[in-house]
Amino acid sequence: MSINNLETQVLALPVEPPLHFYLIVDSAQDSRHPLAIQQAEPGTRSQCLLTLAQGPDLEAAAPHLMTFPQFERDAASWQWVSSYGPTLPAAVSIIASSLQFEALYAHLHSSTEVLLPDGEEMILAFWDPAVLATLVGQLDDTTLHVLGPVLTVQQREKFLTGITAWWYWDRNGKLHQIAPALNPSAANTVMLPLRLSQTQVDMLVEASLPDHIVGYINANKPELLAKIAEPERYPRVEKHLHEARKLRLLGMRDILDYVCAALIYGDGMYESSVIEALLEKVRMRQTSLAEALEQFP
Repeated sequence: MSINNLETQVLALPVEPPLHFYLIVDSAQDSRHPLAIQQAEPGTRSQCLLTLAQGPDLEAAAPHLMTFPQFERDAASWQWVSSYGPTLPAAVSIIASSLQFEALYAHLHSSTEVLLPDGEEMILAFWDPAVLATLVGQLDDTTLHVLGPVLTVQQREKFLTGITAWWYWDRNGKLHQIAPALNPSAANTVMLPLRLSQTQVDMLVEASLPDHIVGYINANKPELLAKIAEPERYPRVEKHLHEARKLRLLGMRDILDYVCAALIYGDGMYESSVIEALLEKVRMRQTSLAEALEQFP
């Protein structure tokens, strides 16, 4: 990808107050690049966002906040991130902020956990662009399984406190810019960690479901995806997931079985009158999916 689009958006930022640039890099996606950045940019600061909560053993596979140089079009660092981001979107995003490193780190670290309706804590993986975009409701991102926003206006303002712009690449490699907080005073009504309702939790779970299904199939039934090009796997699974929802399938076992059957049968899944009749019985709760699958031709 050319740096032109990123350059246009960076240069459009306000000049006051002075901004600092940072990366959030996820070592779970690529363990090499945090070290590579530090070696290429002497003086780079990096701190694991989960260290205090999870212990040092997770640092090698966890998100890090890293300082990044001021924007220069021809700088190797910015040329690198503009070409790297589209190729591995889940691994890196860029933040512009008026906050110093310590203040931004403290805020983001405090945002890594949320409270569930029962008071239990859950890790909020906002360093994953798909989760980040769903949280704020990024309307120009057509790759989202759940459009969002998951967060209320007040929660969004709190989450984006001190952030002037946040760039990420979607799963198709397209750059998106999350706008700054529009009403910073609204953040004062919300405390960290954020407390989520059950509806918000359900939205986040659903948002990551296609990726979990793809991961499960890759690990347990890789032959079902072997003939499908890598970029087509997620949309193919997401399509079958939507069909499973139309059948009112809720249990993970049934959803996985349906998606696997759809990958096996291909277009025949939707063209066979026998299968159509069996699936209608499933939808009407007249038979279970397991019983229907046993009768597939």
